[in-house]
Amino acid sequence: MRIESIKLKNFKSFRDASMEGIPGFCVVVGANGAGKTTLFDVFGFLQDCLTYNVRQALQKRGGFREVISRGCSAQDNIEIQLQFRMVLSGVNRLVTYLVRIGWEQGGPVVRREILRYKRAARGSPYHFLDFRDGSGHAIKNEDDFDKPETKLQREL
Repeated sequence: MRIESIKLKNFKSFRDASMEGIPGFCVVVGANGAGKTTLFDVFGFLQDCLTYNVRQALQKRGGFREVISRGCSAQDNIEIQLQFRMVLSGVNRLVTYLVRIGWEQGGPVVRREILRYKRAARGSPYHFLDFRDGSGHAIKNEDDFDKPETKLQREL
């Protein structure tokens, strides 16, 4: 797996930042307080979200108000998007993962979560995971690339 781009919105010191065309070997340098540790905490945050849940990942970092960029309101969202290349069914594919986290009624809510990549050489990327405000679907047999989209098994 190789990360190609990262886009961050309202994640700690990154109000609206992106890194594109990330090489296979990348060295991150900068002055103290420039955001190097915060950049790497994106991966720790995502791991904690997947291992535990979003609430615990936020609490580990001081809560939603500490993770969302300064100057943002409770109506704003934290957004993380990663694009990476990964071999799936013998083909090196560009995969996009997006998560948008907001605050509602005293707790965090996943406003949007998408995992997408192309099933074939042509066409638009297909959403294998697509959630919005607590509901959506996940494809259960995504690795069966020979099946048409109508035969994919969705789990709500």
